[in-house]
Amino acid sequence: MAGILLRACFFLLMVILGYGMKKAGVLTKDDGVAVARVVLNITLPCAILVSFRTFVFEWGYMVIPLISFAANWAMLGIGYMISRRSGRDGRIFYMLELPAYNIGNFTLPFVSGILGATGVVATCLFDMGNSPMCLGLNFMVTALVIGADPGKSLVRSVLSIFRKPSFTVYFVMLMLSMLSIQLPDVIFDFAGMISPANGPMAMIMIGLMLEFSSDRTKVKEVVTVNAVRLALAALIAVLFFTLSPFPYDVRKAVAITAFSPISSASPAFVSELKGDVELVGFASTVSIIISLILMPLLFAFL
Repeated sequence: MAGILLRACFFLLMVILGYGMKKAGVLTKDDGVAVARVVLNITLPCAILVSFRTFVFEWGYMVIPLISFAANWAMLGIGYMISRRSGRDGRIFYMLELPAYNIGNFTLPFVSGILGATGVVATCLFDMGNSPMCLGLNFMVTALVIGADPGKSLVRSVLSIFRKPSFTVYFVMLMLSMLSIQLPDVIFDFAGMISPANGPMAMIMIGLMLEFSSDRTKVKEVVTVNAVRLALAALIAVLFFTLSPFPYDVRKAVAITAFSPISSASPAFVSELKGDVELVGFASTVSIIISLILMPLLFAFL
């Protein structure tokens, strides 16, 4: 336990390092965008690829994406109920901030540096049910509720997840695992040289992108969103960790992934619907800070 907690603390220090370098003027938020491109297009796909080297597929694992898919729809419904008297901006805020998880940019790099290969695949499975929702379906439902034109088809929304190299690599490797097809060792060896850089780069990237400026008069909305997300995360974590028949690494990975922060795609969708982007940024930053505090504790004590 001490070793895991120490490793998690090192990851937190990397986030602080990235944020400190930005505040000192050594790096900028634009540098964080550049680092993000490297992480999402190179190091993270390699980390996912390596995690499949020893993974053995079981059909029972397919219940995991169903959990995250159902969680998104539950949060959409809760957001709809909470925002009944909040007006148009309230509808947009609650229905796009409550559902969806930032797994690819945040949680997956985190767990890839601490959990084993099976845990990384379990996190990918959770993201498999989450990605179609956070990359389009949540936006489409919200747009329809407020009477706006979604501007994109259901098929385009679902297919857009394959623009993420990490998801594409994961999907291809999952299909190969289902067919019991093993790639040559040289491919895993090459990816294994790159994947160790994923964790440090991702944590520094998060630090560079943290923002704290916002209208403090809207703290109530931010607290409400994060409190509801934490309540559902705790419910998923407790039920899955204690009742599911999966191996320990899988149960631990899903329990931790349930506490992922708000989707990084939310601000773009809120902006497209002409919602309160500053409030979304404030809520997302608070969500990231909460995850940065809780996840290391879960790593250490679960």
